[in-house]
Amino acid sequence: MAVKTAQLFIEALEKDATLSTQFSIVSPTNLDDIVDFAWEKGYMFTKDELEAALKLFPENRITQFRQAIR
Repeated sequence: MAVKTAQLFIEALEKDATLSTQFSIVSPTNLDDIVDFAWEKGYMFTKDELEAALKLFPENRITQFRQAIR
């Protein structure tokens, strides 16, 4: 179920300019940082659930995440 929450978070990052800007300012450098940021915004999921959600998105839709964890 929390994989769905992670998917919703990813979609919110794509659609919500304010959330996307906040994400850019925080500049997470790994999945743990992304999960921490998401929790602060009310999206509760684990690192493993985020990884599972990321696999459901085409590469071009999650560029911001890929840049954050390189």
